Amino acid sequence: MRDIVKTVKHEFGEEGAKEEMIFQIHKMNALDGAWLIKFVAEKIIPLIDGFKSVFSVTGEIKTEEEMKKATEARAEAITKILPVALASISKEELYSFEKQCLNSVEMMKPAGWQRVMSGDTFGVEEVEYDPILGLVLCYDVIEFNFAGFFGGSGLSSVLPR
Repeated sequence: MRDIVKTVKHEFGEEGAKEEMIFQIHKMNALDGAWLIKFVAEKIIPLIDGFKSVFSVTGEIKTEEEMKKATEARAEAITKILPVALASISKEELYSFEKQCLNSVEMMKPAGWQRVMSGDTFGVEEVEYDPILGLVLCYDVIEFNFAGFFGGSGLSSVLPR
């Protein structure tokens, strides 16, 4: 039987005050999943090569100084790639993508599972006011929905986390 729900855990917050949050990702239906494939193929996959080169390791990093230089080089490269990447996605496309993904996610709350989004409305404040968490959950949705699409190796074979 095919899994249609996956549980993921994320820690967010500042050092010493990290909070673990538990989410359920639901498989999209065939229509929504096809739209997601189209969006990722058109907008995300073309950007992957640029990001892969930024995060590829070129040689062994032995010292803290080498790590600092590598981190600075990556940050500089990202600041050059990111504006180009973001320019290819309109605000409406980004909103539509995030809503589509976040509508398939629930968060464990003290009273039970709570939908992260329902239509255009947020149901979980922790995600509504945390854009990084929202995007991480979108990544989780893509990865789960495309699990069998890349020859069993999943989205991570093409898209680095």
